Parts: sequence; C-alpha cells; structure tokens
Amino acid sequence: MDLFLGIDGGGTRTRVVLMDGHEVELGRMEGTSTGLDRSSVNDSLEEIEMLCDKVLEGIEFSKVNLCAGIAGAGDAAIKKSLETAIQELGIAKSVSVRTDAEVTFMDAFGLDEPGILLIAGTGSTALGRGFNGSKRVGGWGSIIGDEGSGYRIGLESLRSVIKTQDGRMSSTSLLNEVLGAVGVAAPRDLVTWVSSAEKSEVAALANSVCRLANEGEKTSSFIVGKAIDDLAAHVKTLVEHLGPWTSSPQIVLHGGLIDSSGPLHHDLISSMKQLDCVIFEGKVDGARGACRMAACIQDAEQNRSSLGVFP
Repeated sequence: MDLFLGIDGGGTRTRVVLMDGHEVELGRMEGTSTGLDRSSVNDSLEEIEMLCDKVLEGIEFSKVNLCAGIAGAGDAAIKKSLETAIQELGIAKSVSVRTDAEVTFMDAFGLDEPGILLIAGTGSTALGRGFNGSKRVGGWGSIIGDEGSGYRIGLESLRSVIKTQDGRMSSTSLLNEVLGAVGVAAPRDLVTWVSSAEKSEVAALANSVCRLANEGEKTSSFIVGKAIDDLAAHVKTLVEHLGPWTSSPQIVLHGGLIDSSGPLHHDLISSMKQLDCVIFEGKVDGARGACRMAACIQDAEQNRSSLGVFP
C-alpha cells in the first residue's frame, strides 16, 4: 500500500504527517520554519529532510508520495526548484510542492466544496472557492503584503516606537513593552535588531500588542483595529467576487492570531457579521491536507487528469 507524506511549512513552524491510504496517521513530527519568505531553499531543505527522516525511519522510499505545502512557494520557478531538490533527497518516489495555504484549504474543503479560508499567523492570506471559480487574496509576502498578520502587527509596533522617539507620537507604554520584548535598551538599537531578526521574531511582538490593546492602550488598539479591518477586507473581497452563493459561505479562520484561541478571533468575527457567513468551528490541519493532496495528485496522474491551483 502506498503511503502519503504531508508537509505544512509555515513562517513559524513545520509539521510533517505520514498517513496510509485509509487516512490513518502513522507518524507526526514538528520543527522550525521552512517558509521561504525570509529563508533560502537550502535552509528549508535541511529542516524538511531532518523531520522526514524521523517520520519515515525504516520505510522504503518507493512507497511514499510526498506533498509539501510551503509558505512562499507560490512562484512557479521556486516551486519547481524545491520539488527537484526534495526529489533528490531520496525520501519519496513522487514529490509535489504547493503553498501552505493550498494544503490547508484542501483539508478544510477538499477538491470541490465551496468555502473561504483565512489564514493569519506569521503571515496572512485568504483562499476562496465558489460556484464561479476560485480566487486568492493577499499572500504577497512580508514586504508588500501580509496585512493583518503577526509580522505586520509586530512591524507597526516597531514603527510606533521610532515615531515616539522622534516626537511624532505621544509617549506610550508600548515603547517599553517592545524594548523589553526585544531585549534592547533604546529605540535606536531596534535598527540593528530588526536588520537581522527572523520574521517569526518580529511576528512574536504581536502578542504584546494584542495584550496591550485588550488593556485599552491607544496605539496598540489602533494597530490591532487596522489588522482586523484588513483581514475582514480579505474575506469581504472573496465573498463578493465568488458570489452569488447558494447559501451562506463557510469561513475557516486559521493561524495563531485568528483561530478559536487566537487573540483576534472574536473581534474579527464581530467585524464580519455583516457578511452573512458561517464560521467553521472545527480544526484544520495543513499537514493532513498535504497528505490528502498527495493522494489526489496520485489519482490524477493515474487517470491522466490534473488538479487546479489558485490563481
């Protein structure tokens, strides 16, 4: 029996799951980020190889079909390069690379169910499928995109500290909070810190910002409010462009900021009330979705058909 290896590589952590043809989980490992937004393909490969070797210990590679959902792998050239590199590791007979959002969408909605997936963790993006096709919103990376993400919230907190230092903003408790979280003595030290910081380190500042916003701190509340507006706009765009819907569209909120235990979860739901949507209450698993994607790709190849990708 063939086995299916799924990889969910995000900006903070990577999950690897091995399943059989009946979707029985045979192994699972978790490691550090393999997202490509601030990492090289080689860095991602090292982590992927280490995690897969542990999950696949004693298993013949000729039985394994692998699908990796990697953050930042939307570009066709990068995707092909990563597929070739993983193939050369000799851990699977077939290799496919998709984005982390695509494999999570697969777990939530399969191949043909309509719905919308909003992801907000280190980065952010939204995917939707309606009766008139599919569409992606966001997912443009940390430089020009990632609105509403942990990285963007963290970056805005750093900018507010610099503005406070200049006198362009009134003094705020966020200044000392950020300096303490980063471990520097003065705002000018942030220039050196951020130049070498990992994306996940900047995103980790969102925890402090969200906590201060809940306590009523004005600058933090403004940053968080903007993040919620941006994320709600992702969903609103998909609802409008993929309609009309035969019933209220189902929305999956995924990622550390907006899942059921995330600090923005309830406020985001309140912001989307006017959209007449249904919030999915279950859990989705991108690594499991990657296993399912690997199985569907194998079926498609055997039937000489193809699986679509999000534009």
